Amino acid sequence: MNSSRLLLVRFLKTSIEPLGALVWAFIAVFPIWLSGCTAKRFIVYFVLFGLLLISPSLIAQFRKIRFFAEFIAVAFCICFLIFERSSVTSLVMRILLVLFLLLAVITYGRPSIRRIVAVNFVILVCLLVVTEIGFRFATSAESSSQYQSVEIFRNSRTDGPGMFPDPIKTSTAGGLRTTTDQPVSYSGRVLILGGSTTFCAEVPDDMTFSSILQRLLNDRHAKRRVENFGKSAATSTDRVTVLEKVDDLSKGDIVIFYIGVNEAGVGFTQRVLPVGIINKVPELGTVIQKASSYSRIADVLFRKLVFGSIEVSEQSKLDAVQKFKKSMDDAKEITDKVGATLVPVLQANLFTRNPSTAYDNDLGRLYGSELSIVMRDMYSRLQPVIQSYKYHGDATAVMNNLEPSPYFDWMHVNAEGDKRIAAYLEKLLVDSQLID
Repeated sequence: MNSSRLLLVRFLKTSIEPLGALVWAFIAVFPIWLSGCTAKRFIVYFVLFGLLLISPSLIAQFRKIRFFAEFIAVAFCICFLIFERSSVTSLVMRILLVLFLLLAVITYGRPSIRRIVAVNFVILVCLLVVTEIGFRFATSAESSSQYQSVEIFRNSRTDGPGMFPDPIKTSTAGGLRTTTDQPVSYSGRVLILGGSTTFCAEVPDDMTFSSILQRLLNDRHAKRRVENFGKSAATSTDRVTVLEKVDDLSKGDIVIFYIGVNEAGVGFTQRVLPVGIINKVPELGTVIQKASSYSRIADVLFRKLVFGSIEVSEQSKLDAVQKFKKSMDDAKEITDKVGATLVPVLQANLFTRNPSTAYDNDLGRLYGSELSIVMRDMYSRLQPVIQSYKYHGDATAVMNNLEPSPYFDWMHVNAEGDKRIAAYLEKLLVDSQLID
């Protein structure tokens, strides 16, 4: 009887410890996924970090090396800093994540501290659950950023793109949105940088305008590889930072900035702390946005902090234009240094569509009258900046006469809209004699 109990105790010890390590590992790497890492990479990090925590107890000889896990963790974190530059662009955020990982390893290796942290973590989770329940009673789903009046409107109309889809999206090993039909051999690349309208989360991989453009160039035997450097909420300033890190940018490459919406937004969205921190560390906004899909607390924070309070002033508009000009000059300097070509393109939005349909007008009214006025004003200021570069484009009219309206909201379009964008970019590159 005693031997049976002893075996049971040993079994529980040998099974509970690895399980506890995996739970600890999940908690440690979960912020990496929230900050913008792909699901595939999150799983890889979770498995590696779990093995890292379990290894000292599984391999007998490592028990004598007190700081084995810490040494492996340092190597893990160095690799993270190197390989996550694309999805976690902010150095501050990467450093914070690394510090959190190291703290998790150090804490896990000291049972007395681990118990204290675990107890406090459980208490925190319980408090969050109670608070979450309170928020769900106090706020309605219809006021949520996940369930807006725009969605209700769009789903009720047949003269628009219809219900917002949830297509399967994949990414490359470098963290970029997958562009399909890329040629095996090519003589140069077309890098497309922009925000969410370039990332194209509304369509599957093969229907982003980058993928459609790739097929159009393949049909021309242009031998060009198109790469999608889009990211949600990214401005031209943020994308220039990414462009600086493209080590293999080469002579003959074409760098397209498909921009306008987020750059104009800088001119009418002035936020104060803590939103100022979110502007400097955009991954914090990504964290809140991802969490808002599951938590009403995060959803309220998303609306208050990421959307923020809006102010419009002449100075804010001037500052936005100045920032945009500097980012384009910086991009020009980067491309000129290696012999690449910069092509800034002013993108279309709901308020540049002419003539606008009843759907467009009704959709625009949901955002208030001020947005359309400010956007048109900001575009009139951004346009001369774009036109000052040798190669440039104005895609503001590409959605004209497209029926039904392609707009899911005031900036994102369906696959038919992406076809228009791709066709415009192909014609622009051909007319500019940048491709044959």
